Amino acid sequence: MSFAVSLFLLSLVTAEACAIPGVFIVLRGQSMLIDALSHAVLPGIVIGVALTGSLHSPVMTLTATGLGLIVVWVSHELRSRGLLIGDADQGIIFPAIFAIGVLLLSTVFAGVGVSGETVLAGDLNLLALSTNHVIVGSLDLGPIDMWIQLAMLAVFSAFLAVAGRVLTASTFDRAHAQSIGFPVRRVEVIFMVLIAATVVTAFSVAGSILVVAFMICPAATAVLIAPTLSAAFSWTALIAAVNSAAGFGLSYSLELATAPTLAVVSGVTFLLVLATTAALKR
Repeated sequence: MSFAVSLFLLSLVTAEACAIPGVFIVLRGQSMLIDALSHAVLPGIVIGVALTGSLHSPVMTLTATGLGLIVVWVSHELRSRGLLIGDADQGIIFPAIFAIGVLLLSTVFAGVGVSGETVLAGDLNLLALSTNHVIVGSLDLGPIDMWIQLAMLAVFSAFLAVAGRVLTASTFDRAHAQSIGFPVRRVEVIFMVLIAATVVTAFSVAGSILVVAFMICPAATAVLIAPTLSAAFSWTALIAAVNSAAGFGLSYSLELATAPTLAVVSGVTFLLVLATTAALKR
């Protein structure tokens, strides 16, 4: 498999794996939670890589996901008890946790192989190289991270197939969903675990910052034009694919960093659709 094909497929699959879960994140008004998680998981990623020596280890994923969820939970408890007001946690706790991760990366765990550039923008181009592919005999099955992202997308799709009704009900009317006996809290906990795991597994590809754009922009764009929830998922998948193709083509032809270019294209697409829908409503 050529480098260009590998890079495109990795970009496309990562975009889809991040965008589909983003639909419920946007509808639930929790977009900034992804930014919080992307900050909170960094120390766990650094520690996990130091313990296992790999960004692909299940131990690393569990460590980073668990730490991210703990930080988010502690922040929620402090806010709910009145110790923090409004969204103060996003300006105090999460930047501090992210800074701790950066300090660990530059001091104690300086030799773990995670660079500052990886933290910000991922290693999309590097991960598309043939040395990071799944090889079965003489058959090249593509980048390892592509299969990891496909696995996460499959797991989230299975979760929606089983618990989508409960998640939908709690998204639009949580009190009603609880009153009719839906296991709202259990489903929401599983949902948050899967969201955190998606952020962690996408870290090496998109970085802890750009994953926010990958997860939020396509879904936010789709919500502007989709009349139903099912249409929102369809539009999100389509928009993520178009953004991925356009961003890949632009970055490849102009020799730009792939992940940041994809994020910029995603933002531009959102602005164009927002401007168009606003103009049509006049």
